[in-house]
Amino acid sequence: MFKVCEGKCDQCLFSQNRIVSGQRMKEILNDCRESSTYFVCHKASIAGNKVCCSGFYETQTSNLIRIMERLNGIQFVDPATGVPTTAPARQAGDAREGGGNADQA
Repeated sequence: MFKVCEGKCDQCLFSQNRIVSGQRMKEILNDCRESSTYFVCHKASIAGNKVCCSGFYETQTSNLIRIMERLNGIQFVDPATGVPTTAPARQAGDAREGGGNADQA
């Protein structure tokens, strides 16, 4: 399963309250695109979990994300525990904005 945070945190890279500059955000997204990977939620990583950032999942894409969506392999989880949420607020792909536009700031 491909784990995705159930929702954006209060310091999400894709929020106005992000903890990095707009320029750093662009660099991070460019690195993700060049590496064909995804952005790991910083709060999940602090807790020792490798979980895709909800904001990244909603606005970006990668080969891995597309494949896992087709296989129904997306699992929404609590970022602090990595445990699946009991009643997902959305299904895989519901909140996606078309993705791939890493130039958003």
